[in-house]
Amino acid sequence: MANNGDFTRKEVAYLRSLPAVTDVVDKRIAYSEAFKVQCMTRYAAGDSPVQIFRDAGLDSSLIGYKRIERCIARWRKTVLPKINGEPVPEKPQVPRVDVLRQKIAEASGIAAEHIDESNALREMLLESQLRRIEDLEKELKDVRTMLLREQKRNQAEMRKAERAGREAASAATVETVPVESAAVGSGVTESGVTDGVNPAAEQAE
Repeated sequence: MANNGDFTRKEVAYLRSLPAVTDVVDKRIAYSEAFKVQCMTRYAAGDSPVQIFRDAGLDSSLIGYKRIERCIARWRKTVLPKINGEPVPEKPQVPRVDVLRQKIAEASGIAAEHIDESNALREMLLESQLRRIEDLEKELKDVRTMLLREQKRNQAEMRKAERAGREAASAATVETVPVESAAVGSGVTESGVTDGVNPAAEQAE
């Protein structure tokens, strides 16, 4: 085998001459179905993979041990079940483009539906909060109106009380002044003595 992994012309010719090989292209070796079955039969019986390939003329020094390992691992899944009468697992089918698009559309629809529900819930919550704010503002306005009305009533009562006090004081002043004036006009003092000359005394004189 060359340094780059390709087989030389002589190696390709040799490999193609083996019953176990159907073709050799570049670095790839195509094996016959008979060899695959024989290989897996002996492998199931406990034979060494390297020995099985060597007996078929495929020495590990020529084709590489890694290649033998990969063949055994692959044929255990595809060939060995056939030998044992077990169903061979089918290759997973790749979804078609239209199927993928449909799934994407469905997923997008579900996401959009969740978004719509979330938006509707958020709007309902916002409306509820706005109504609550309006109610609180109305209550605050009513409280302010009540306080203002109470303040005006208290002020009116205070003015009424002040006016009544002034009227009472004025009435007391009016009642006192006429008594003093009458006493002075009649010449009689509080003790009952008449000011000035006694007329009887003047007559006696």
